[in-house]
Amino acid sequence: MPVNGIQVCVETFGEATEAPLLLLAGDASPMDRWDDEFCRRLAAGNRFVIRYDHRDTGRSTSYPAGAHAYSGADLMDDAVGVLDALRVPAAHLVGFALGGALAQRIAVHHPSRVLSLTLIATSADTQGADPAPVPVGGPVPVVAGAVTGGVRTVEAAALPDPADPDTLLPDALLPGTPSPGPLLPGPLLPGPLLPGPLLPGASLPGVALPVLDGGPDPAPAGTDWSDRRAAVAGIVAELRDQGGPFTPDEPQLRRLAERIFDRSADLAATRLNHRLAGYGPPVRDLLGAIETPTVVLHGTLDRRFPAEHPRELARRIPGARLVWLDGIGHELPPRAVWNQVLTEILDLAA
Repeated sequence: MPVNGIQVCVETFGEATEAPLLLLAGDASPMDRWDDEFCRRLAAGNRFVIRYDHRDTGRSTSYPAGAHAYSGADLMDDAVGVLDALRVPAAHLVGFALGGALAQRIAVHHPSRVLSLTLIATSADTQGADPAPVPVGGPVPVVAGAVTGGVRTVEAAALPDPADPDTLLPDALLPGTPSPGPLLPGPLLPGPLLPGPLLPGASLPGVALPVLDGGPDPAPAGTDWSDRRAAVAGIVAELRDQGGPFTPDEPQLRRLAERIFDRSADLAATRLNHRLAGYGPPVRDLLGAIETPTVVLHGTLDRRFPAEHPRELARRIPGARLVWLDGIGHELPPRAVWNQVLTEILDLAA
């Protein structure tokens, strides 16, 4: 699908007559990170679900390593461009990590395009100044082969039966169950120490929040991202490192990693270029202008964005609710908390 002068691979679930819901993936991540069944269950909740490959991921336009010629602001424009191409005037936005940062930017700069915000494993502090783009070379168009017109449509599946024990959650993970608070084993990430516990709504004037460098987590040293076996092993290692006790098992992670590799033009370029692109000019101080209903979903075991980040994000967006996902790391919500996450998204987008 042509978007902003490039090709973007888009996939939809459900009927276009339903309320539109746009899924925004994280750093250097194609749309495959959003589980197919998760998307079908969203669609079964009377939503028109849209997911897409960021530029330089999956089957969207790919650039040579270091010659990306785009910024984080362009990634935001791509998301809006997908809505334009599908003739969707406004949508519910669900963003993970980088996708959550992009959703914040869209809500600030294009408020009329946003019906609600679900921000997962992200922060108000992810946005930094863009590095200067490297004006070398040009894009290498990569168009989805089996996807007619760049868009695939998938029918919705039935919502899970609440009485089905396979879909039930442990008591500690049921929606509405109070969280015992963030569980952060081990040392905090690099950054200034924050005095005392921070309660929801606490202010952090002038304090830089501890956070890992943007972009994908480091893979095993010397990973050859052009080699399928090595790249798959590297992706699996990252996903396990970022996750928690409910992270899918290794065979499932391996299948996902293989799919990501097989749909990517150049993983090494993807990882470098997204890191160089940055997040766009900061919008942290503009979040107070957001008027759309917002929920912040955050894992208690997220080590990339410790508990200070979601608390500050929820404080800065008027009326935002912070919901803890117990036992979840810096990862797209695993199946163990799907009921909770689906309920939050669908209730907000009602």
